[in-house]
Amino acid sequence: MSPRAVSGKTGISRRSLIHNGTKALISATIFSQGMNKMAQAKHSSKEKSAALAARPEAENAIKPKALKDGDRVAILCPAGRPHNPAAVNRAKAIVEQMGFKPVVGKNSLKIYGTMAGTDEERLSDFNDALSDNSIAGIFCVTGGYGALHLVDKIDWDLLKKNPKVIAGSDDNCHILLAAYARTGVVTFHAPNMDRICSQQSFEAMKLAVTSKDNLPTIQSNYWGLESAFDGSSKSQARPTDEKWQIAYSYAAVEGTGEGPLMGGNLTALGSLMGTPFQPSFRNAVLFLEDINEDHGILDRWFTNLYLSGVLSEVSGVALGDFENCRTVECFNMYSIEDLFGDRMKAVHKPCCFGMPLGQSARSLTAPIGVKVRLDASKGTISFLESALS
Repeated sequence: MSPRAVSGKTGISRRSLIHNGTKALISATIFSQGMNKMAQAKHSSKEKSAALAARPEAENAIKPKALKDGDRVAILCPAGRPHNPAAVNRAKAIVEQMGFKPVVGKNSLKIYGTMAGTDEERLSDFNDALSDNSIAGIFCVTGGYGALHLVDKIDWDLLKKNPKVIAGSDDNCHILLAAYARTGVVTFHAPNMDRICSQQSFEAMKLAVTSKDNLPTIQSNYWGLESAFDGSSKSQARPTDEKWQIAYSYAAVEGTGEGPLMGGNLTALGSLMGTPFQPSFRNAVLFLEDINEDHGILDRWFTNLYLSGVLSEVSGVALGDFENCRTVECFNMYSIEDLFGDRMKAVHKPCCFGMPLGQSARSLTAPIGVKVRLDASKGTISFLESALS
């Protein structure tokens, strides 16, 4: 029978039946695939929501053991490669001067683009340090780029089972914040080893990783910063007359707030927003810093925190150093104080500037997750508990 022959009494040809059947099968397949994608998206959304909901709150913060003389400390490069091998030797000397025994990661001087080896190599160094019971702490040598690649691969269970001091800044803030978000272990925002270039930053870091007492109050102070004079954000000290100094700070919104200290590098924090590695901001005292960024980009990151509701959720914000951040050839010509201050006035939360937190020579060490009290009017962060056990 020819393909055009009719089937029974319906008057429909076999070709039409085949054609219509094929269309129905294709439609059913597309519908089925669509439903599967919707189900997968819904499941993924539930997993993400569950992960975000599982973030520990401040009362569950886990304090690592204080480092003591002779402890072995891993010096690693989870992000960029040091500029030269001498930077690693310098880091070793700093760790030794603190009284610890440095253990250099085997891949610290590998080269993969601008990073210290491939993701797998840098991850191997980090997980090895977490799993080695003889290692009491991890100090980051340098910042750069690449730490974000590791946060979903690090074995966080190892850290939760055996809490260790983890210290660093810049791109390594991805790891500091992810560690606290996934485990509740207190981490330490401190200058990377290649940025420790003053007695003040050296002593502050050593005290922060060894003391079981509450750390000294952090006092905001603009003295010696170019931003105090010309509205830029360079943290390079100008020549000063030591006999004539005026210590002062600036509060966009006066008031006080208490909660766990949270934050660090603004770019790193913004990169973690909306991921399972985003920390909880509920009632937190948020501190922020950055380096070598233009004000337009900083404005985007801070506006993201504003639009997402983070700035309304925190109890206060303390702004640190924004070293070499610039308005030159930038879409936004406002100062840091103007950019961030306007947003904080809109949410009516305490906010002050000029904190010695960041990556400059004056930078102190800030333990993430420890309960503090911010007094924006006085420009102080007071520690209400110790950071170490």
